[in-house]
Amino acid sequence: MKKSSISEVAQTAGVSTTTVSRVMNNVATVSDENRRRVNDAIKRLKYRPNPSAQRLAGGKSNTIGLIIPRFEGIFHSYYAMQVLQGIGMSAERIRCDMLLHITDGKSFPRGIDGAVFIDIFGCEELLDRCLDMEMPVVVLNHYLADLPVSCVAVDNKTAAEHVVDYLLKLGHKEIATITGDLKTQAGLDRYDGFVKAMKAHQVTLRDEYVKFADFGLPSARGAAEALFSMPDRPTAVFVASDEMALEAINVAQSKGIRVPEDLSIVGFDDNPAAVHARVPLTTVSQPLRKMGSLSLDILSDLMSGKKQSPSKLLLPTELVERQSCRQTWIER
Repeated sequence: MKKSSISEVAQTAGVSTTTVSRVMNNVATVSDENRRRVNDAIKRLKYRPNPSAQRLAGGKSNTIGLIIPRFEGIFHSYYAMQVLQGIGMSAERIRCDMLLHITDGKSFPRGIDGAVFIDIFGCEELLDRCLDMEMPVVVLNHYLADLPVSCVAVDNKTAAEHVVDYLLKLGHKEIATITGDLKTQAGLDRYDGFVKAMKAHQVTLRDEYVKFADFGLPSARGAAEALFSMPDRPTAVFVASDEMALEAINVAQSKGIRVPEDLSIVGFDDNPAAVHARVPLTTVSQPLRKMGSLSLDILSDLMSGKKQSPSKLLLPTELVERQSCRQTWIER
């Protein structure tokens, strides 16, 4: 059966194709009579408009830019893949198109109606550009308390505090940390939460027990080598990511240090690799897919006008106990 066209609808209704387009896009200036005639013609011809053409006629492409700061190993990143899955599920549900844009912080995608930033590390100027354009935007993995922009992030500080509480309950007092990149909010908040909890429990945090890394494996290996070569090494370590924590376990075992018998280690992410490691890793699970899904739901409401003011969400985490920690009886 031949599919009707917008021209045939216009001819049947006795109006222009422009008037038909205005009726389909609910433009208020169309007269009641013309609106009635167009709707009757649509029903008679069983016309089904092309969604893409309809969006273009209304001046909107319904395309969302997914802006990702460029970093090494992005397509192997557990964080990025989980967030993308969450965004993808919501995009399919609300029927929008996604434009993936990996950037060095200078380039910006064209032809988008809204944007989701996977993070804003290195992309602060692009975010300012969106705000200047009054473009609907949502930022992930970075809580922006002072900017009029929607954001969805994880409560990294509280998560780190819970890790310290857990290790103290196991009897550990010589607790070290290997940080993430402190130029990122996630890395800084995990470090700040760790320090805050140690102070709150009046546990001494030795300077040499703090090793600064950048979420990369070489930096994690160097930090672990330094910690585990100490004559009075720590009995427990909080590591700011699972990948770095698993590398720390490799270093410990290479030195004959048993995990968890001699050393307890806690990671962060709940990466599947943590479950299937030689020593299943105790870690912090963060709702990455949910963060991605919520971001697109919020952006959709902003784009449609259902939501006017920014939404700011801080999602809770969960400590997942596995086999990399145990109670200590070591006395210093």
